[in-house]
Amino acid sequence: MAKKSRKTLSIAFEKEAIGQFLLHLYDLQTEKPETDWSISKQEVRTAFLEFLNLPENVVIRKRMPKIPAKEIGVLLRRTAYLIDKPKGCEFFCIRIKKFLQFKEINELHQEFEKKLVMYNAENQKLHRLSTKSNFHITTGLPQFLPTPEILSLKKGNYPDEALCVFSPKFADYLNGGGIFTPENMFDAMKMLLRIEDMNILHRYHLLIQRNVKLAQSSDRYIFTLSGKSRHLGCANDALLSRFNRVMVIPECKETNLLPKREYLEFLMSGSLDFKSTSIAIETTFLGRIEMVEGKQVTLVMDGNIKLEPKPRYLIIFYPARVTLRYQYNALEIYKKDQEVLNRFLFPEPSNAPTLSEICLSFYNKNIAANPEQKEAVKNIVSISKNNHVLSPFVIFGPPGTGKTSIMVETILQLLHEPDAKILVTAGPNCACDEIALRICNALALGKEPRSQILARVYCFSQEQRRENMNKLLLEYSNMYDWHFYPDLEVLQSYRVVVCTLSAVGKLAMGSLKHFTHVFHDEAGACSLSESLVGLVSALGEKSQLIIAGDHKQLGAIVKSDRAEQLGLGVSLMERLLDRKCYDVVVDGDNEQYERSIQTRLCRNFRSHPAIVKLFSHLYYEDKLLAMAPKEQTNWAENWKVLKDKDFPILFQSVRGKEEVDEDTGSLANWKEVLQVMRYVDDLLENGLGDGRKLEESDIGIISPYRNQYMTIQEELNVARKFQIETGSAEIYRGKEKAVIIASFVRSRTKSIGFLKNPKRLNVILSRAKSLLILIGNDETLSQQGDYEFIIKECQRRGNFLPDPTAFL
Repeated sequence: MAKKSRKTLSIAFEKEAIGQFLLHLYDLQTEKPETDWSISKQEVRTAFLEFLNLPENVVIRKRMPKIPAKEIGVLLRRTAYLIDKPKGCEFFCIRIKKFLQFKEINELHQEFEKKLVMYNAENQKLHRLSTKSNFHITTGLPQFLPTPEILSLKKGNYPDEALCVFSPKFADYLNGGGIFTPENMFDAMKMLLRIEDMNILHRYHLLIQRNVKLAQSSDRYIFTLSGKSRHLGCANDALLSRFNRVMVIPECKETNLLPKREYLEFLMSGSLDFKSTSIAIETTFLGRIEMVEGKQVTLVMDGNIKLEPKPRYLIIFYPARVTLRYQYNALEIYKKDQEVLNRFLFPEPSNAPTLSEICLSFYNKNIAANPEQKEAVKNIVSISKNNHVLSPFVIFGPPGTGKTSIMVETILQLLHEPDAKILVTAGPNCACDEIALRICNALALGKEPRSQILARVYCFSQEQRRENMNKLLLEYSNMYDWHFYPDLEVLQSYRVVVCTLSAVGKLAMGSLKHFTHVFHDEAGACSLSESLVGLVSALGEKSQLIIAGDHKQLGAIVKSDRAEQLGLGVSLMERLLDRKCYDVVVDGDNEQYERSIQTRLCRNFRSHPAIVKLFSHLYYEDKLLAMAPKEQTNWAENWKVLKDKDFPILFQSVRGKEEVDEDTGSLANWKEVLQVMRYVDDLLENGLGDGRKLEESDIGIISPYRNQYMTIQEELNVARKFQIETGSAEIYRGKEKAVIIASFVRSRTKSIGFLKNPKRLNVILSRAKSLLILIGNDETLSQQGDYEFIIKECQRRGNFLPDPTAFL
């Protein structure tokens, strides 16, 4: 039977808590140690209990085990502060170098905090979320497991005919051209989610490891993924990561007799207790993945269970299904509250009210000079002031057009309404952070903290990156000390709550109350079911919904190709803009649309005019206007490599050879890596001409393939160029750099794979402010029309360079 124990601590929490304890221990020393320092175990255990009982350590005390003194050695070893000594030694030996590094970082943070926040007379930070009462779940999250019938449909890859027979409502959806209606949405969306769910379960069933020998390191266990499963476990869309649950079973005659189908059936059961239909398995152990590094996986067992070092093990990985379960649950909430929610999901044309003219004093003075942005802010605020109940307000904004500026300005204006309670949500944490930080800066919260104004709620998974987060955001978050979920009554007293869609899904388990306004950013980058997670529990009869995004850039990540074909990845934004009330009528150069429920931005404030013109022509019908100031975009006008200085787009031909990594299945192209590094070295050493020097942080490198951008990152690290950020198009969504270098990898192939996706290329082209360097095989890429157009434009302008090795 599986053994259960107390919840294990996160390694991030352990490192900070033990670091703070060692500071306490260090201060107790009469003579401060300057080398690795030995101290009796009894003294350490006594000091640790004293440390936990200090009033300022209440959070640490709550999260530590009931008898922590006995575990201090384990915690010291796990956080790498301890130097191993012979068994039976009466002393602990602390690594002084690691401790002094922590001490220095801690002092820097304390100094920063003094400048950041003000204290009242009782030395309390009144703007912080209260920890006196924490979030509690009022409704459990069901498993929502796929049924055996779905498994039977999988055998034929879910043929249309079989799906329609299985679900008449899905037949209505499919025969209607993949359009949801109030009548079919619940059943059709549930079917799409089940297809996606079954695809993930099937891939995890293929990941099961047989006859594994575990290597023990302290209380961790390490093993190497088998060759066949590395492609699934570590590829671009890697399945395995921290917090995946695992089951470890000693191999025996019984496990060797298990038929493969039973693994999948077991995963479909959602059980934490392995039960076979054919034989009995009695000994099982539960744990979790702590780290996946390359092909090596590190496990931590529940309850610090010690596994025998010699036997071979069967290892079963559990899929992390929480995100999908939130989506299923959102559907169930929708089914109950359809009467309220259909206004937001299926808006109908109506006689739009005449919006009253209002006078606003703008926080962001640039908005007052931008007609579309100014109109959008005024219309949303006017609707709110006059209590109009309208369809969702949609802000469609191509790259760099100021979607976030509109949302932040509108939120600041709505705060003048005493009853306004605002939820801001988006898929990625970076989008939520950007909005929250702009609100903090606009209200000068760092200089003059205010209580109950803004709460930035993070999921527990973000605790591991706490040290790299903006300290001002942490002050207004649920991680200013350590992660906790705030009580919903406390949270509802705040004027603005900012959190990801997943965090809303968590909070919905505690009867989340309705908000007066819900802002959904990056709405084009997530599926409709993902959007529902953040909306169905927050919207009420009189709520106002504002969504912003660009559905012409990369959308949701869907694992199942079949679910993608059937429409799971289509966003709420895209589905709304297809409805009649959001129609656009083109009259010559003018666009006519209902401005009380949408605005369409066309002024780009990010990029050089030639760069804007390029992606505007390819993806936005030549409607974008380049408005960024020259001093921000003309950095490359004197760069020696460009023949046409007015066209800062360079295509560098490299006809290398793509190679497949045998462990991950991802591609790399070494000749392109070398060419990328040549441009990086040249740009940093020689600048862009006319004295224009570049910092490492001015350069961004994008490649669609993880193996390529990770290889480039390794080369940069070797060269000690740590501030150049590499990543995929997905990672670079919403970001910008003065110079973007893109490596496309594909070479000498008949197909360019997912590079054909125009949304991916759109993201790559629209990140650069001043200079765009494209590196790839021109012959291979020209198979697709968009690449061919770009290459011909570069050739026409003289900014095409042939492969430097082609004539050797």
